[in-house]
Formats: sequence, structure tokens, C-alpha cells
Amino acid sequence: MLRPLATLTLFALAACNGPPAPQEAGVCWRAHADAGGKVSFAPLARDVGTLENCAVLLEALRLQGQSEANGAYQGYFLFVGADAMTSALHTGGVRYPIFQPPQRRVIDRDIRRLMAERGGKMPDPGDFTLEHQ
Repeated sequence: MLRPLATLTLFALAACNGPPAPQEAGVCWRAHADAGGKVSFAPLARDVGTLENCAVLLEALRLQGQSEANGAYQGYFLFVGADAMTSALHTGGVRYPIFQPPQRRVIDRDIRRLMAERGGKMPDPGDFTLEHQ
């Protein structure tokens, strides 16, 4: 049984972490912040197999000129900027790298090639696979 103080502490921690990321299976979400800083999510792609594939789609947005292309995938927040691609359970939580710099260079090269072949059009989830070595 939780004590009242422990219960209040849990509620306070939950409030600090903010709302959870969208959790719909297989949907890669793009984050949009309004002028007041309130974040909403819109589906970027459906039938996305992994968090890593969602991160690649968000990276493609960034390569098309977005300074940041943050989003979410199955309960995780994804942060994609010029310096890193990371994920976290909460917006203020610890961010874990999705790809290391050498991996990201290869991914960026391949995304640029794929978009050039498609006349600048962003790739679809089925246009690529990630190989784990």
C-alpha cells in the first residue's frame, strides 16, 4: 500500500514528465509545436516497423530543410536535430542515441541518394531497410 506522501511524489513526477508519447503501433508521428510551445502530433507514416525506421523518416524531413524533425514512435519521443538522433520515454527524460555518428553519415548519404532518385520526394517506410550488424 502506498503512503500518501509516496502517492503525491508519484503524481508530481508524472506531471514533470508531461504527457506520454503517442503509442499507436506502427505509426511514426511528427511533432508540431504551436507559438505557445504546446506540442501536438500528426501521423508521418503508418506501417513503420521499428523506432529506428521512424527516426530515418524524421531524418529525411530534417534533410529537406527542417531544423528539427522531432516525433514519436510507440510511446517513445524521438529528437532529430543536426547534432544527434535520440529517443526518450519522457520529453525531459534521459535521451538515448538511436544511431552513432558513423551510422548516421551512412544513413544521410543513402537518404540523399534516395530523395535525388525520387525528385526530392521523401522516402516511404517501404523504401529502405536497416541492416543490423
